[in-house]
Amino acid sequence: MISHTTITTDDVDELFSWSQGWDFEIVQLSPGALGFRAQLLALPGVTLRWEYWGQRLRSCHLNHSENLSVGFLLAAKHAPVWKGREVSLGQALVFGSDEQEYVSPADMCSLNIEIARDLLDAWGLAAPAGGLVDVEPAALRSLLAECRRASALAQLATSMTDSCAALITRERILARLVEALGGADMLALTVRRTANQERRFALIKGAEAAALASTGDLDCAGLAAELHTSYRSLHRIIKEWSGAGPQMYFQLLRLHRLRRQLLSGSTSEESITATAHALGFENMGRLARLYRCHFGELPRDTRRRARA
Repeated sequence: MISHTTITTDDVDELFSWSQGWDFEIVQLSPGALGFRAQLLALPGVTLRWEYWGQRLRSCHLNHSENLSVGFLLAAKHAPVWKGREVSLGQALVFGSDEQEYVSPADMCSLNIEIARDLLDAWGLAAPAGGLVDVEPAALRSLLAECRRASALAQLATSMTDSCAALITRERILARLVEALGGADMLALTVRRTANQERRFALIKGAEAAALASTGDLDCAGLAAELHTSYRSLHRIIKEWSGAGPQMYFQLLRLHRLRRQLLSGSTSEESITATAHALGFENMGRLARLYRCHFGELPRDTRRRARA
């Protein structure tokens, strides 16, 4: 009735590869080993996942599973940013049917709670579309206390009598989660962003789309003009979002896109160069240095591993 698993990886492309019913696009924004570790605790219909990663990430998640998944920030030196809005310790990010995009800082700890669809149905609940919501401090403390008790129970579960304890703990966690999210009518969750936050995020998405569509060095001043903002504003917004200037950030997006294509296993030695050129990398020697700095291996090594 209870299972406990530890997952570790230093490869961003392995992150959440074990999850079913999700689409992920994750870009590691700082070089070096990812340092990801997670403790997974599975109860009937409920999964708790305590996570830590050592590098800054830009993540885009889309939940197709119809399960309810909610993330809570536990600790971070700097605030994560969700669609242009900073996330605080008193908020929850609901991964519903809407796409969720955010940047998480290095050395961040979080707790994710996933509730199976059939358990939601049994409670007469429907998963909300998703987004960032405020949580009452007392309700959050009660929820975290139940999750810690579940973790302690997992270490003691040795007999059939623990099955009853697991079901009771599951019901308590779900009750505390519903309370934290504002009650049984979770579809009424309100997600507030200011007009300025919405505009900043729209600028980020517009700049990303232009960068990935370009096959050469991007004219950031010209891009800023196309987006009806100043270069200084665009630079500041991208820097606050990603921790890097526009050119470096756009280069990282292309670098990860190249890696995903190499990991598909369909890229030959000749097409590595063609794929790189199509993504705007003209100097293959410089690309190799950048790639090895960020991923710890050369592009041909990634392709070789994918084909092995």
